[in-house]
Amino acid sequence: MSRPVHERLRELETDVRDLRVLPAAAVRARGRRRGRRQLTALVVAGAVVATTAGIAATRTLERPDQRTVATGDLPRMACVLALPDSPTEVRIRVLDGGAPAGLAETTVSQLRARSFIVQVGTTRGGPVGTAALSYGPAAVGAASLLRAELPGEVTMRFEPDRRDGTIDLTLGSAFTHLATTTEVNQNVVAAGELPAPSQCSTVAPRTPSR
Repeated sequence: MSRPVHERLRELETDVRDLRVLPAAAVRARGRRRGRRQLTALVVAGAVVATTAGIAATRTLERPDQRTVATGDLPRMACVLALPDSPTEVRIRVLDGGAPAGLAETTVSQLRARSFIVQVGTTRGGPVGTAALSYGPAAVGAASLLRAELPGEVTMRFEPDRRDGTIDLTLGSAFTHLATTTEVNQNVVAAGELPAPSQCSTVAPRTPSR
């Protein structure tokens, strides 16, 4: 059997009177403590995010852009463009590229008589027409001077990876003789210094003769 409504209402009134009512200061203190806990959680979360971002940024800086590495310019070298003061500063290695019999030996003797430093190569050069000069960054100017000694069409082969100052002179099947002294002087004036190859980043000074 259900209890009368008025009895249940009286019990509710008694329960409400017995409820503990916290002072306003206590309520505010509890609110401040809850706020501090929330603020602490936010600060910790922010620190974690900042630390993660910092680590990611550091790793990005430490790891170079692969596209830059892959497509960046290759290292370039300094080239010596100045003409030597004397043939004694020019080192030549003569190679046989199909020259008529005995002509290579004759040319070696003539170049030495003109004060060039000449050696005979132990391997054959590739086939060429008249002659070919192969040289590296240290011998661009020297190749200009030697070019003046050769009449006709001469193939100029710049080898950027070459580190020595020697010039390879390959004598071909169409080679017949060296230029005369007058022709050499005219060729030097007309040609001047060779332009710097595209692989050259700077122009290095020529080592003075002693």
